[in-house]
Amino acid sequence: MELRQFVIEGLGHISGLVVDDAAGVAAVVDPRRDVDLYLDEARARGVRISHVVETHLHNDYVSGARELADLSGAVQIHAAGAALRHDHQAVRDNETFDVGKLRFRALETPGHTPEHLSYSVADRSRADEPQLLFTGGSLLVGAVGRTDLLGAEHAEGYARQMHASLHDRLLTHEDSVTVLPTHGGGSLCSKDIATTPWSTVGFERRHDPLLAIQEVETFVRALLADQPAFPHYFARMRPINQAGPAPLGAVPEPAPLPVEQVRRLLAGEGQIIDARSPEDYAAGHIRGSLSIPAGSSFGTWLGWVVPHDRPVVLVLASVDDWDGQIRQALRIGHENVAGYVDGGLDAWRSSGGPVAEGASISVSELAKKLQADPDVVVIDVRQASEYEGGHVPGALRIHAGDLPDRLSELPRDRPIATICASGYRSSVAAGLLHQAGFSDVSAVRDGLPQWQAAGYPIETGPDGAG
Repeated sequence: MELRQFVIEGLGHISGLVVDDAAGVAAVVDPRRDVDLYLDEARARGVRISHVVETHLHNDYVSGARELADLSGAVQIHAAGAALRHDHQAVRDNETFDVGKLRFRALETPGHTPEHLSYSVADRSRADEPQLLFTGGSLLVGAVGRTDLLGAEHAEGYARQMHASLHDRLLTHEDSVTVLPTHGGGSLCSKDIATTPWSTVGFERRHDPLLAIQEVETFVRALLADQPAFPHYFARMRPINQAGPAPLGAVPEPAPLPVEQVRRLLAGEGQIIDARSPEDYAAGHIRGSLSIPAGSSFGTWLGWVVPHDRPVVLVLASVDDWDGQIRQALRIGHENVAGYVDGGLDAWRSSGGPVAEGASISVSELAKKLQADPDVVVIDVRQASEYEGGHVPGALRIHAGDLPDRLSELPRDRPIATICASGYRSSVAAGLLHQAGFSDVSAVRDGLPQWQAAGYPIETGPDGAG
């Protein structure tokens, strides 16, 4: 038996390819939307993908399971409770299927979602006892999957189910069994997830703080407290995955758009997304564009602040950025990316297109602004738990993703500075404010760690207004 994990940073997604080399077959567990890497890996190993396995209906990304099964001829395995509306093999608790000598056993582990299954895997060429546990969104590394994604009204009931799933199903396995979750560090499917993509039952039994809580209602309160905000696009993922995503086919090639075509898109519902650095965006950008810098979090923020059916045009620092950003867009179901501005900002400017500027400031410049002008409004755009751990005194906390819904709370006649931990989210937030017509907006290009390291004052505790 051989195993390879594939990790998507930012999205915090982990999928697995488990192989019986002797039999020449493999299974893929919880595949991402763009499935070419699994097919490439199988070809490189000289094996056939015989099974595509899902642990649950995903809330954070569009599944590639249906397409991978179609392309490889594999059987798609999913929980009977998922009620998929496309071809698959439905499995129930304690049912098994074989991938060569590898025996998968389905384990009902509801909580993160009601239909959730985990799978134990035994290499029967050696023994019948399990060696692996694919735990999906139940037992994570250092954490436990959240139970509120399908609505606050279900959160406590699902959390009680999660407690039973952990203690009655997963923790009954030997300490040596490897834990392989689908949600890893960076995922918003829970809090405090470690960046290590795998663990063991024994290590988590000893070191996962939520597993130490035996009393059910204490566990419920601890699990539900301080969970991070999650993007609006999550609400679309479960029904898309249940219905069966449309086949993606090949990942789109770079699509350069001449300026005149960009103008026509903007005259309709088009939205410019500037994927260059926050500093480049502040120095000059297409008026009305939003800043979502290229990187591992691009897809999350695209899905958070841009409606999925709105045509998108990218401004890229380099055409080399296209592949990474288009894949991220597709993973979160944003399929209406028309292309990128051919020639970038220079071509737009040369054509007479309107250009706007922002302000990118350091923490020392922020400190000077606050000292010189008490009317400066600092907006901390991080998660609540980050803010409570330490923030600029007097800063208002509004998560960057919530800004479009809270603009009426902000003064338009006072300077505003946005701040986060690194400058990424502050740039996203500044772009949203610029687009909404706020004129005096500065994005802090570093963040709270640098503010604190420089010796500037820090407050702790929650923000009563946000």
